[in-house]
Amino acid sequence: MIRYGLGGAVALAAGGVGLSLQQTHLRRPSRPLRALDERTFSILAAVADRVAPAEGAFPAASELQVAEKVDELLAGVHPSVVEEIKQVLHLLENGVAGLLLDGRPRPFTALEPQAQDEALQAWRRSRLGLRRTAYRAIRGLCAAAYYASPEIQPAVGYPGPPDFGNLAEDAR
Repeated sequence: MIRYGLGGAVALAAGGVGLSLQQTHLRRPSRPLRALDERTFSILAAVADRVAPAEGAFPAASELQVAEKVDELLAGVHPSVVEEIKQVLHLLENGVAGLLLDGRPRPFTALEPQAQDEALQAWRRSRLGLRRTAYRAIRGLCAAAYYASPEIQPAVGYPGPPDFGNLAEDAR
């Protein structure tokens, strides 16, 4: 659970200003969402593609439906955690908060990939503990869902889990 003090609460409140004034570039999920709404899913999907972009033998996070997998995971956690994740994603997306905190007036989903990388690095290196903690949480969720995908196993040299079915037959 992300804990924040007065400074974090003020940052979240500032992020709420102008939310309705900015347009998120929406992405359609490949299956019905269980924890997130389409807007927060779209922001998460953009983050996931920056955490795990296509590179060499590694497919992009969107190809592996990482945001959908994170949504599925979030469906099993306490609703207050989901609400905090949504608040953090809204704050990252918000151009007003981006302008105040980083000099970035555009929504995260409207940025070019390099500018998205820079925005995420600003969160990673922020003096505000809330942003650093939020970055680690969101990045960790995306990375875990990405590397847990069976399609990644060959790219990292993992032959896959053992076939225990053969062991059971051999024991007979």
